[in-house]
Amino acid sequence: MKNPAATHKKFLFFALTILVVSLILHLIFNLRDYVEIQAYPYNEIFYEDSITVTSQRQETQLLVPVGITVGVRFYTDGIMVLRTDKIVGNDGTSSNPSEGKLFPGDIVLKAGDTTMFSHSQLSQAISNATNSITLEVLRDSKTHSVDITPAISGDDGRAKIGCWVRDSTQGLGTITYYDPNTRHFGALGHGIMDVDTRKLMTVRHGQIMESNIIDIVKGKKGEPGELIGEIRPDAVIGAISKNTTLGLYGQLSPSYSGLPTATYAIARHDQIHQGPAKIFSNIEGGDIKTYDVYIESVNEDADAEKGMVVRITDQGLITRTNGIVQGMSGSPIVQDGKIVGAITHVFVQNPLRGYGVFIEKMLLEGKAA
Repeated sequence: MKNPAATHKKFLFFALTILVVSLILHLIFNLRDYVEIQAYPYNEIFYEDSITVTSQRQETQLLVPVGITVGVRFYTDGIMVLRTDKIVGNDGTSSNPSEGKLFPGDIVLKAGDTTMFSHSQLSQAISNATNSITLEVLRDSKTHSVDITPAISGDDGRAKIGCWVRDSTQGLGTITYYDPNTRHFGALGHGIMDVDTRKLMTVRHGQIMESNIIDIVKGKKGEPGELIGEIRPDAVIGAISKNTTLGLYGQLSPSYSGLPTATYAIARHDQIHQGPAKIFSNIEGGDIKTYDVYIESVNEDADAEKGMVVRITDQGLITRTNGIVQGMSGSPIVQDGKIVGAITHVFVQNPLRGYGVFIEKMLLEGKAA
């Protein structure tokens, strides 16, 4: 006679075996579906990792931080209108031929069919006009055709349209960096604006040149200081090709060798932090020196033009300048051994503090230079 207990055990073993096999088969088929379902999210994760790796490769780009104050001179792409004015004729009556037709910030591109490169060329074209003159004008990124009838000036008997114009500018600024492989450079960290119209000036061609610092006007509350220097037009450093809201960009002269050569890695926006840093400058003349600063805050927006708030802490620099002065714009900022950006603006009410722009932003602007 069969043992009932043994029979029961065999039945339980058989049932458990079937259950285990069923579970294993269920897991195998579900895992296959799971892998198929998860394929696209996994690819997305891998893509994100690829972005990170690419960013790390970009981080290893090496630049030379400069900090040398240079002379800047460039000619505008077209002729900028500053304002219109009245012309007094021989009979004592006055008129303003350009009123309502030309406006501050307009760029005169052509007179008739002739491209305008200088104010003297425009003046000559107006003098030669027998009746009205047609100007091609760039205004708010749109081209307009303007007809103006000149008036004869009682001062010199020449035909004039009654407007003040500018075709060039010059001043002092600081080179932030250059790429040792391409010799592309970036400077100032902010654009050059016309002093009268406060419009960004467009570049036809220009140069950066060596300069000598003659004096420093210290900054004080309500009155920003400035560097006073002389430009050396015989010592050209490079050519300017671009003036943007984030600085001047161009190409260094192949033969110029008066700049430093030590390279530094660039810092990503998320690597910049509150804390001590250095700026490079030759503001005291001669060799480039480093000065202590403190990054007080970092803008979370990586695209912000005003990326950092920086405070001067170096007592030697404070004694010399009282903080940030005009002409120091473009001084490179280095933190943790990496280039993080450049000084761009001074707080008028507190010259110890100012803004800085991220190096990443400057590099993006300079790519098309």
